[in-house]
Amino acid sequence: METIQQQLNALQTSVKRQRLLNIALLGIIVAGGFIAAVRPVGDATFDTITCKGWKVVDKDGKVRIVAATLANETAGMNWFDKDGKLRIAASTFADGQATVLWLDKDGKQRINAATFPDGNASVQWRDKDGNVRIGARTQPNGEAGFQWRDKDGNVRIGAVTSADGSAAVVWLDKDGKTRIGTATLADGTVILPTEDRNPPKEP
Repeated sequence: METIQQQLNALQTSVKRQRLLNIALLGIIVAGGFIAAVRPVGDATFDTITCKGWKVVDKDGKVRIVAATLANETAGMNWFDKDGKLRIAASTFADGQATVLWLDKDGKQRINAATFPDGNASVQWRDKDGNVRIGARTQPNGEAGFQWRDKDGNVRIGAVTSADGSAAVVWLDKDGKTRIGTATLADGTVILPTEDRNPPKEP
């Protein structure tokens, strides 16, 4: 499962990049407020609109959606709730990476999804404290993996299907020790090992 862990860590980098984009988009919201103050309000119809950024406000004038393209070839779009809190953020980057983040009402990231230039794709689910609890990934070679973590961040269940047709699931205890492992191999072999934490003493 180490390979899956390394790949899930790569999603952390995309989250940092998303945060920088969010800051830039918030700057556009502020600038847009000044522009709106000097332009008339009303309905209009256009065949084509070309711009580097735009925003959508609700009936009370609160910004609910903002989108922009930046000089570094990044493009992003943010959705805000009625209280002005960021709830969804989506972006594409110059290197081909694309990410979408979902946040709860307290601003905590709860779901992160990303596709990478090398063909990998990842999804993370986080708890209310921002800790990763479930992680999934697919790789261009056909392998796919899933991990479940406890509240302390320890992997407790891991599942993987390999490119050669093998599939395995392992259960670990709180100390990271594998207790149950099941697998079917490409040659048809079935493996069902278990390990007792407290085996009976010999007489």
